[in-house]
Amino acid sequence: WKPARAVCVVLASAAYPSAYEKGKEITGVEEANVLPDTVVFQAGTRQEDGRLITAGGRVLAVTATGPSLPEAPKRAYAAVERIHFESAQYRSDIAAPPLDPPCEREGSSAGAGGASAYAAAGVDIEAGNRAVELMRESVRSTYTPGVLAGIGPFGGLFALQEAQVLQARDPVLVVSTDGVGTKTMIAAAMERYDTVGRDIVNHCMNDVLVQGARPLVFLDYVASGKLDPEQIAAIVGGCAEACKALGCALIGGETAEMPGVYRPGTFDLVGTMVGWVERGAIVDGRDVHPGDVCLGLPSSGLHTNGYSLVRRIFADVGWETVLPELDRPLGEVLLTPHRAYLREAEALWDAGVHIKAMSHITGGGFFDNLPRVLPPGVGVRIDRAAWAVPTIFRLIQERGRVHEVEMYRVFNMGIGLVLLVAADEVDRALDALSGEAVVIGETVPWDGSGPRVRL
Repeated sequence: WKPARAVCVVLASAAYPSAYEKGKEITGVEEANVLPDTVVFQAGTRQEDGRLITAGGRVLAVTATGPSLPEAPKRAYAAVERIHFESAQYRSDIAAPPLDPPCEREGSSAGAGGASAYAAAGVDIEAGNRAVELMRESVRSTYTPGVLAGIGPFGGLFALQEAQVLQARDPVLVVSTDGVGTKTMIAAAMERYDTVGRDIVNHCMNDVLVQGARPLVFLDYVASGKLDPEQIAAIVGGCAEACKALGCALIGGETAEMPGVYRPGTFDLVGTMVGWVERGAIVDGRDVHPGDVCLGLPSSGLHTNGYSLVRRIFADVGWETVLPELDRPLGEVLLTPHRAYLREAEALWDAGVHIKAMSHITGGGFFDNLPRVLPPGVGVRIDRAAWAVPTIFRLIQERGRVHEVEMYRVFNMGIGLVLLVAADEVDRALDALSGEAVVIGETVPWDGSGPRVRL
């Protein structure tokens, strides 16, 4: 016995206490046991072929002690983050703050009136902790076998061996960071936050995909003037949904409360994707030649670009308005999440199609993004009549009186990804993509004079 607080978090099998599966491999117990003042008690476990596997409903009891009630659960949950088995479930509210009000905690900075000086300055630490607890389950649901540490430690830990990256001959990491931009302002106005979480993950996914990479881990950054735990949890929950769909681990992030920097009700969302590709499989456009064919994959909408212009054009229209040209509220159309193209690229690779280059049509539209993947001496001719431009783009163009050329420089106009393949592989590529792709143009010689991209 000692003068300290103790907290125990039980990791249980999926569906427990109802019927549950056994035999799921458990990893990370040794890593958890070496943490200070932490012990992992085994209950529903057994050894099989040198592996620790689940053999009961209540599998592990992760116990930690600390000098205060806030510290003990932090240590316990830090240990929980290191342990993994398929579909593990556990309570995320053990010794939650309501059981131990901030003004009663040891070391509290609250004054005689019970108010924190930091909170009075506009930063609410308790709200931040609440946000972490609300998002914990959704974040953990994205973990892949490579995750050794997620929420809790100062940095996420990811084992490349577990992700089979080290089995590659010459693996190369591919990293991209981007933001959602002012699409967040429409999300805030409509109080719909999960869609932008999916936006940022899928945007970053496409940015590493065009170089041939598959995803490993993702990190998010959410900043606001005043932290709303439920809002943050919804945003991160959207990130988690997108990560799960891609087989990518949401391994960490940052929630920043910055009064005076952001206006009330606004927030910013940024993400970083880390993927990997064999050096010999990098897609960089070096094999592109005049006569290759451009295939277009449809976008789901505006994706994450052009929203400053859109907000100005529709400044006098409520986001809940159903315009005659649209079949649902304007804001709902504009919040349609960014589409990811990983599955389509994998379908082409599985079919043996050699993708020479891929261009993610984001900010800069066709004119700025296609040249990024072209080798010297090659340009592109795009046939605008090859696909039907979605109604929302024509509505923006007409109401804003935006020139046709500028529309194709700002927006994706209904094509989210352009793939370049050899002419003799077009039929196989179209079959692999189940008719969703369309031939939209071809590569042509370019002598350095005149537009490199012609529409």
